[in-house]
Amino acid sequence: MRGVAFPVGIADIVKNESHPMKHTPPDKLILLVDDEPAIRDATLFGLRDRGFRVEAADGAESALKAVARLKPSIIISDLVMPGTNGFELFQEVHKLREYRSIPFVFLTAVDDYYAKKFGKDLGGAAYVTKPVDLDELERILLDKVGT
Repeated sequence: MRGVAFPVGIADIVKNESHPMKHTPPDKLILLVDDEPAIRDATLFGLRDRGFRVEAADGAESALKAVARLKPSIIISDLVMPGTNGFELFQEVHKLREYRSIPFVFLTAVDDYYAKKFGKDLGGAAYVTKPVDLDELERILLDKVGT
């Protein structure tokens, strides 16, 4: 991942299969929200290596500021974070009319039927469990924001 040193075991966190380079349209931006630096950075750089435009936030508070500043096309959010969790972040973002159409992908280690159902019932675009499968995430992003 382009000169970035990751801790041993990062391959267990993010599965990055070989892939053809895709490109996000210049007007499309992904906001990635995760409080775990290693996972956030590995996912961020993995998506950028695939041609996506991605900005990152380290939690819900910084994500809310980033949404107002960046107006992303889609948000990928961890579920379990200190303070405001991913479901609550979804609700906060969608309180404002101009952001209600932003799709959310929940990206989490919580592999639980009820959490998945709640995320779907809430209006989440997708629910992806960790370790991050970049191929799966890429397919979801291309489906939701286009190529």
